[in-house]
Amino acid sequence: MSSKKANYWPHSIVLAIFGVFGLCVWTVKKAADNPVQMDSFYFESYQDVDADINNIILEQRKFDKIYTLEIPRDNFKMGEKNSIEIKISKKDGEVINDANISVVITRPSTVEFDKNLELVSEEEGLYKFSSFDINKPGRWQIMSKITVDGLTSFNKLEVNATK
Repeated sequence: MSSKKANYWPHSIVLAIFGVFGLCVWTVKKAADNPVQMDSFYFESYQDVDADINNIILEQRKFDKIYTLEIPRDNFKMGEKNSIEIKISKKDGEVINDANISVVITRPSTVEFDKNLELVSEEEGLYKFSSFDINKPGRWQIMSKITVDGLTSFNKLEVNATK
C-alpha cells in the first residue's frame, strides 16, 4: 500500500499572497476615503510652524504672562444664530482695544466645516464677532490667533453643538 501525503504548502503560500494583496487594496481604499487634513491651529502651514515653533511657544508664554483672555464657553445651538465674544485685558485690569484677532470655528480633524468669523465691534476690550449657524451636532472648536503689541497667542476651546 502506498500512502500519498498531500502537500498544502504551495496552496498556503498562494493564499497568503492573495490575502496580503487584498489587505493592501483595503488599506489604500480606506486612506483614499479618509484623506489627511492639515492642522490649522497656528493659522499657517505646518512647514512655517515647524521652522518657527520655538519662537511661537516663547511668544505664547510672554503673552500669557501679560494678558488675560475671557472666551465664554457656551454650547452652540443648532438652528439658532450663535456668536462669540472675546475680552482681552492686561493682568492689572487695563483693557486692550488694539488687538488683531482672527477666529475660526471648526470641527476636529476636518476643515470641511470651517467658519472664519469677522470682527463686528470692539469696545472696552470686548471683541464681538459675526454670528454663524451650526448645522452639525457634536464637538466644535473655537480657534483664535490674537496679536497685541507684537506678541501672538494661539488658543483652542472645545464646545458642543446641541439641538
